[in-house]
Amino acid sequence: MAEETATATKINFSGDQVTKAAKLLETQGYVTKLEFPEMKDYEWTKQFEQAVDKTFQDSKDDPYLYYERFDFVGGDIDSIIFNMDIIKSRELALKKLADVLHEKTK
Repeated sequence: MAEETATATKINFSGDQVTKAAKLLETQGYVTKLEFPEMKDYEWTKQFEQAVDKTFQDSKDDPYLYYERFDFVGGDIDSIIFNMDIIKSRELALKKLADVLHEKTK
């Protein structure tokens, strides 16, 4: 049985995607699959958060970005990338994600 490699393929993001996400993270404080449908994919979202975070590290602004996946009633799992300078905790991020996606939490 062949072993799977632990390394994921590097995903390239357009400058427009990264710029849009950075602006949303500075203004509304979060991004979800509503803004980026690709966020349905775990690996895409993880790498996207890193790409956006790198953009901020290279600028004068450097918010604390966090990426989290949450389970909802009924089995849905969705992701949020949020700016902890605006959304101060994981609990608040869960509430925001549930509100915008019309999901129910446990």
